[in-house]
Amino acid sequence: MTTPQSQISNLLQKAVHYHQQGNFQDAETCCLKVCALVPNQPDTLHLLAIIYAQTKQYELANNYFIKAITVAPQRADFLGNYANALWEQGNIDDALINCEKSLALNSNQADVHNILGNVYLAQNRIEAAIGCFRNALQYRPNFPQALNNLGNALQKINKMEEAVKSYSNALRLNENYPEAYNNLGQALKTLGRIEEARNYFLKAIALRPNFTQAILNHQEVATIWFAPFEGNKLYLRRYCKEDASYLRQCYQNTQFMGQYNHYIPRHQRAEELALKLDEANKMHPCQLKSIDWVIMKKGANQPIGIANLVGIEFTHRRAEFLIGLPDTNDHAKGLGLEATLLVLDFAFNKVNLNKITSIVYEDNTVSQQNALALGFIQESMLRDHIFDSTSGKFLNLWGIGMTMNDFRNNLRIAKLSDRLLGKNITLVP
Repeated sequence: MTTPQSQISNLLQKAVHYHQQGNFQDAETCCLKVCALVPNQPDTLHLLAIIYAQTKQYELANNYFIKAITVAPQRADFLGNYANALWEQGNIDDALINCEKSLALNSNQADVHNILGNVYLAQNRIEAAIGCFRNALQYRPNFPQALNNLGNALQKINKMEEAVKSYSNALRLNENYPEAYNNLGQALKTLGRIEEARNYFLKAIALRPNFTQAILNHQEVATIWFAPFEGNKLYLRRYCKEDASYLRQCYQNTQFMGQYNHYIPRHQRAEELALKLDEANKMHPCQLKSIDWVIMKKGANQPIGIANLVGIEFTHRRAEFLIGLPDTNDHAKGLGLEATLLVLDFAFNKVNLNKITSIVYEDNTVSQQNALALGFIQESMLRDHIFDSTSGKFLNLWGIGMTMNDFRNNLRIAKLSDRLLGKNITLVP
């Protein structure tokens, strides 16, 4: 005959089993049945709290953690898991208090040292966090989460080689750890090991296809940044050292540079410029925070202009756009428009930027009107913002921008791109 105590024990064992399998619903059902029989059974209250924390039902989780701790105040593991739930909620001060209480009861808990390290990271107490992660590893050397977190802390103080080693050790213990692959990729990117970084981001995505941060990180280092792209009459390719002579001609064109960029040195020697171009060409745009193209006319295979995305902010997914065609005879042929559409396609569809901005000098009214007609929005007017040494006057600057949402809903760009590029670039690819 089943006794109440054996019934409770069986239900709790089932709850633990279901929880280990990730079957939170059945685990919760078993726990609630135990609570109906014995409202203050501490292990049941604690397991319910963990289930609710893991399913992001934090109000319920907090209530059950408090109930469990009230019944069993000397249970260090209860305090430690409650601290972890508080940290996940961003309640850093209370998380710290509960970590300290837990470790005062039992200082040998690797999990709680790891949680405390995360709390210190949230407070930007990096050295203290590193100490906690090392403590966790002292008590449990084969602890991949602590190794991953240690790598994160080491990255914050720019100890990239040590961070790489820590992530690699985590992955030796758990080869199916997407966060560690992503974090390793970030450290390698910082070290300039772009191809290796790309491969690790791809491994993270393969393990978790909806891993947003890894997807964005991969887009930063993707090979698409190197590829030329073409339209009907034009194609764009990255600068190379052979472009030095053409660029020097552009830079020495006073009228052109007065509307394109006032700040580029105009009298660089071709040999020095070629060296700079060669060095830049060997680097990935994510390292340069910019990408520069020569606009080439198809068939004739001759340069007719330049285009750039500069000041690329990958965190905010935005960049500043510049474009220029030195020969005024090309302005009425639609070539600048086609090149602009190609850059917008690249920015919004190929590398998933969210916003493109541009600065237009006040005397470049044609560019201002064309940009607004295409769908850019005027966002600012900076009065007397730069000094033009040629005219001896201060110039106003117009700030314009286009967001991903503007781009996707732009009927004019849809029609123009369909005609000039043979596809509607505003559609989600």
